[in-house]
Amino acid sequence: MENPEQFQFSHTPIDAGKYRAGPYELGRTKIIEELIPDGRRRKAIDLGCGSGYFCEVLSSKGWSVTAIDTDPENIESARRFVSEARVGDAIGVLSGLPQDHFDLILTLELIEHMPRPYGKKLLKEIWRVLRPGGTLLLSTPNRYSPEGLGGYYWGEKVRGWGKWDAWDDTHVHIYNSREIIRLLRRCGLIVERVTGYWYGGVLPLIGRWRLPLRRSSLFPLNRLGFNIILECRKR
Repeated sequence: MENPEQFQFSHTPIDAGKYRAGPYELGRTKIIEELIPDGRRRKAIDLGCGSGYFCEVLSSKGWSVTAIDTDPENIESARRFVSEARVGDAIGVLSGLPQDHFDLILTLELIEHMPRPYGKKLLKEIWRVLRPGGTLLLSTPNRYSPEGLGGYYWGEKVRGWGKWDAWDDTHVHIYNSREIIRLLRRCGLIVERVTGYWYGGVLPLIGRWRLPLRRSSLFPLNRLGFNIILECRKR
């Protein structure tokens, strides 16, 4: 239930193998890896780092990485790739970090795991700790995707089949592409590029489907991916 007063951050160990578990994850992670620039020893944060898969990618590209996660097992796994590791929820840890200090922040599949008021707090703290000109890479499921249109608008709202959670019962709020872009802008971030990614799925009345196109950064297709990846910059 999306009730901020009852919300508690979860502690979920993540197996690094999930990022190589199938074509969908392989395609998604490849896009994100391509979007991570060279670091040249600049400072980056991996929020909700999981087992440290993207910490390793960041480190290999020359970034000095701070890993943040609620789960101690995840942090122990990520520690070998980072210069600093902190256990705690993203908002709480960010609030204790210095302002205008980091050049890049990854927030991958995280914001949908918290109520909307927490999501706004998260983005405000990200804005605070980013340097002017710093970059945020954020990825999240999208309610405006074919799966979201079928699962949320048709299944949940019209047919009453229960909450559509994008196949993860730890998801609290699934944003649509317009909603998350608007929120990012309200929090002072410039959205420079949106990449939509989809692989295939199951839709009411249609059944299993698959599109020949896997990714797009062109409007309006980039607003319709099941997963959307947003590149943002602090003014």
